[in-house]
Amino acid sequence: MVKTKQSILHFIKLSQTSDWNIKQIVSQVFFNSKYDKISIGKCIRRIKNEVVVQDDTLYKRLTIKTKGGGVSVRDELIGKGIKTKNQYLVSSGQLAVSKIDARNGAFGIVPPEADNAIITGNFWVFEVDKNIVFPQFLVILLSSVQFVQAWLECSNGSGNRLYLQEERFLKYKIPLPSLNEQQALLDVYNFSMQKVADAENKAKTVSYEIERFLFESLGIANRELVKNHSIIHYVSFKDINRWGYDKISMIFPYVFIKYKAYSFNDRPMWLKALVRGKSPQYSADSVSIILNQKCNRTDSIDLSYAKTVDTEWLEMFDKRYLTKESDILINSTGEGTLGRASLVTKEHEGLAYDSHMLLLRVNQEEVDPQLIVDLINSPFGQKQVEVNKSAQATKQTELGVDNTKRILFPLPDLSEQKRISFVVKEKKNKISALQKSAENLRMQAKKEFEEAVFGEI
Repeated sequence: MVKTKQSILHFIKLSQTSDWNIKQIVSQVFFNSKYDKISIGKCIRRIKNEVVVQDDTLYKRLTIKTKGGGVSVRDELIGKGIKTKNQYLVSSGQLAVSKIDARNGAFGIVPPEADNAIITGNFWVFEVDKNIVFPQFLVILLSSVQFVQAWLECSNGSGNRLYLQEERFLKYKIPLPSLNEQQALLDVYNFSMQKVADAENKAKTVSYEIERFLFESLGIANRELVKNHSIIHYVSFKDINRWGYDKISMIFPYVFIKYKAYSFNDRPMWLKALVRGKSPQYSADSVSIILNQKCNRTDSIDLSYAKTVDTEWLEMFDKRYLTKESDILINSTGEGTLGRASLVTKEHEGLAYDSHMLLLRVNQEEVDPQLIVDLINSPFGQKQVEVNKSAQATKQTELGVDNTKRILFPLPDLSEQKRISFVVKEKKNKISALQKSAENLRMQAKKEFEEAVFGEI
């Protein structure tokens, strides 16, 4: 448990100070740890293995994800395509740190597959002295709640451009147990994290079960694709519904063996409305909000990402197309979010949405909207989004109203649709429970580790 000290005066021995940075001194005093403190610079050593990028050599490039996402290979590129020629080589097992985003959790241990990758000067690597600290122990410690403030205090700059200062970082003192004690703490932590992994793997298994259940219930099967090595490809005119080589040459990867599949174009009686949102007029002083792509979180809506808009502008939004319960919101643009769909619940009625989103309102006497959402979010639906989206040669992709109407759905009678969506809902509830359990276990493991190392503050 974290406690706030109310004392006005704090005392520290001169031997415990590393420099005259008062914020750093005070924050380290608040480490109520039973372990001796040691400067980070005694645990790690900066490595600068310089390399000049050659045009005809293939290089692995490193990326360090924020929020503790770790270190991985970003891509492999011929040197001719790399603008920054003076870079540094890294080795597996080193501690890699982003000097810009370290405070956001952008650091980690270089994995074996990233050995001999290159980094620019915005990233640092350090050799970890394993006679003093285990690399995993150090990473967990640097990821702790207590160390978040330390990253800030070891950085200079303004706004979002804060740069880690190497000397200040290396002088920062951390509580460090003996190697035997470190190993004991890691054993407990890793045991808990294995439970986290087990819960997450179970959630993934249920997710695969949903896909398999949908495919089996609706008779969706993978098409056996045969590679055509001919230079010239032929297609029947009757099979062409749009011009464009990418549309004609792309073979639809699924077949329907139980129900015939139709689109909204084929079955207009399924559709009540399909409209695109409006480009908003934002206002920081308003309390009126509008939904955007980030609000659409795959079958859930998160209003924390909503933005405020001018109230008078909002009054001009066609009230017929404000969100209603059982409407479907679909992200219409953007790589990575395109085609993401969610069902509107009663608590999210009466909301406007911007021009990067579509509102789909189905005839519920013919179609179960939850099943439509499940199908759109499935690999089956996402593949159709990929096939139907416009501007595939650029990153400015868009699904749009017309392309959405082309998506195929193999739907049985309404009662069977509802049965299928009910089973899927039960499985998704199980996934949510497993994910919540995993997150609680992760937080508890982290809390117990930090209290053991730093003590109560």
